[in-house]
Amino acid sequence: MAGDGRYAVNRNAIDGKSVEALSAALTRAAAGQKDPVVIVSADAASAHQSVINVLDAARRAGLARLTFAAQTSAGEGAPAR
Repeated sequence: MAGDGRYAVNRNAIDGKSVEALSAALTRAAAGQKDPVVIVSADAASAHQSVINVLDAARRAGLARLTFAAQTSAGEGAPAR
């Protein structure tokens, strides 16, 4: 998610900032996958509520496996430990 509240799923921008739009996008992205994992990668300027919205959208989409990515010094996402 970007600092201005924009979301993307599989690097595709989501049209809208609502939990409902994000949940629908997550549902589409997970369709046909066995045990999909949601990786939450947030810009340092992202609001706390934006992260909560992602967690809520994942719950609504029935996606229980989540992890968080951290920014490396090069700016690339890496799974958090």
